[in-house]
Amino acid sequence: MDKVTIKEVAKKANVSIATVSRVLNNNYPVSEDVRLKVLEAISELNYQPNGVARSLKSKRTHMIGIVVADITNPYFMQIAKGVESVVSSKGYNLIFCSTNENPTKELKLLRLLNEKRVDAIVLATCDKDGSYIKQLIEHGTPVIMVDRKIHGLNADTIVEDNFNAAYNITNYLINKGHKKISVVNGLLSISTGKERFEGFKKALEDNGILLIEKYVLKGNFNREDAYNAVKNMIKEQREDLPTAIFAANNLMAEGAMIAIYEQGLRIPEDISIVSFGDLSVPQLIKPKLTLISQNAYVIGQKAGEIALEKINGEKDNYREYVMVPDLRVGESVKQV
Repeated sequence: MDKVTIKEVAKKANVSIATVSRVLNNNYPVSEDVRLKVLEAISELNYQPNGVARSLKSKRTHMIGIVVADITNPYFMQIAKGVESVVSSKGYNLIFCSTNENPTKELKLLRLLNEKRVDAIVLATCDKDGSYIKQLIEHGTPVIMVDRKIHGLNADTIVEDNFNAAYNITNYLINKGHKKISVVNGLLSISTGKERFEGFKKALEDNGILLIEKYVLKGNFNREDAYNAVKNMIKEQREDLPTAIFAANNLMAEGAMIAIYEQGLRIPEDISIVSFGDLSVPQLIKPKLTLISQNAYVIGQKAGEIALEKINGEKDNYREYVMVPDLRVGESVKQV
């Protein structure tokens, strides 16, 4: 069956090809009667616009790439939903990619998105270097960094006040009488992991508490790694356990809690725990967790707004936007 052409649609609706194009692209005003005639002709003829040809002509694909560290993390899914809530009404679709905290995979995905000629990229990077990201920006692809940043990179960045939030939640533990505090770190090569660990250490220092190296664990922003690290720490330090654990993201908090319960310990009676970020299904978790409450949806909305401004040439400068998360007190910390 031969493919229906725009010329046939114009003939069927008794209008010009230019008018059909205007209806399809919604870029010039057309009377409601004419618009309905064209849409009816499109429907009757089952006309399928050539998206590739249109993108070549307009120099836009109306696609935005979203590259995150972990597609299973509800935090990143909320960022994606926030982006979509802003850009979908403007005719943009999302291509969603996950790097699994692998810089090599991230580079491969960024190259793929560049080949697909996406109009912008929203990126939660796991790269320390950022050289290819810099190339993308220099060649005209808007890149909006979320959750993480690379120092010296000229890109719009939307992050949280990781240092002060980590400082405040650690200080909360200390004010509850805890001095033997374990930290489950994310990747320290990434700004988010480094800043949260620095905030944790500063809170200890300001309160005259020594950092206990055997309580510093590697969770790598990963549930399974955090589970193994906490499980091994409990087994090895059974006679000298920390009284509290600070997990530097939500997935690591989940892994830590699983390990605690598997080892026959109770929260908060035997060990207290706090998290940077909320759990996947907090309503099912008892006791209710004390945590840093992140607003990932708002971060996504802001990223979507910036992406559209960059695509439309309305913004040529770069800014760092810092969101201030709240401390939400639950029941997972006991008074020592």
